[in-house]
Amino acid sequence: MKKPWETFSAVGELYEPELKRTVKEWVLLMQGLNKCDWYLKSGGCTMCGFNGPASAKEEYAWLTKYFGRSALDAMYWFGYFGIRHQRPERLTIYNGGNFLNSGLEVPGSKPEIPFSLQTAICRHVGRHPTIEKLFVETKASFITEKNIPILKECIGRKTLQVGIGFESVDDRVRDKLLKKGTTRFEFEKKVDILKKNGVRSFAYVFLKPVGLSEREAIDDAVNTIAYCFAKGIDEVSLSCAFIQEGTEMCEAYRIGAYKPPTLWSIIEVVKRTASLGPVRVGTFEDEPPPIDVPKNCPECTGTVNAALDRYRCSFDPAVFDGLDCPCR
Repeated sequence: MKKPWETFSAVGELYEPELKRTVKEWVLLMQGLNKCDWYLKSGGCTMCGFNGPASAKEEYAWLTKYFGRSALDAMYWFGYFGIRHQRPERLTIYNGGNFLNSGLEVPGSKPEIPFSLQTAICRHVGRHPTIEKLFVETKASFITEKNIPILKECIGRKTLQVGIGFESVDDRVRDKLLKKGTTRFEFEKKVDILKKNGVRSFAYVFLKPVGLSEREAIDDAVNTIAYCFAKGIDEVSLSCAFIQEGTEMCEAYRIGAYKPPTLWSIIEVVKRTASLGPVRVGTFEDEPPPIDVPKNCPECTGTVNAALDRYRCSFDPAVFDGLDCPCR
């Protein structure tokens, strides 16, 4: 039987390319005061289902509705209480939106995580005996010359890493097909702010938006990863498309106009970019649970997925050597 905190707070393992080893990662799924600001303003990105009615995140919406900031404090400390004896080395917070959005960074934005809680979490990590890194996600617009230096000061000698959903270097793909609402100029400017303050940068790159063929999607991902490393990004995560209910991508999938990328496509992107810098490959799990994920034919899907798991634990593309199948 699951303990009360295990639906949103748990410790697993994650390979850290900086350390060249696997670390214990505390993953905290944190409810925000409001849904993702971009979702509220635009309906969200075409592939994102985390703010939809089917998301497990909605189970906790009533907490912040009635208790506000105090509910978030309780969620953080209750989640920590459940895992404190496991001695995590990294804290990753997913709030299904923008951790750095306190409502003050971008005029007209509804706050997601209060700045006082952001700084409290950074101070907790800064004092913690085993946690060495805090990872959070945000839209580029919430990275400012004001908030980043303060958060870096609060976390002290520990590492702060900020993940940005950039997705594609191609303006049409990013703006029209994915609806990200982020320009290359803004992305580059905000990466510079992170670097100037000693904060590690992390970019998400999306593989196979609706509207691109398999080959076009591969080339777009490769070009985007190369661009990210050229602009100073410390680490890239390849987000491989999967289908979630309630998304625009799901609508195309339902009518047979789209299917997720093959596992061979993922491997090709990794092989072509691994020499440029650390390229993480995201898993195919999320909330709400996907109804279809990247795969090959039934004969090789299991073998190739096992190789991808080995890659996730080593970042060594040599694990793909010798893989083949007629479906390739």
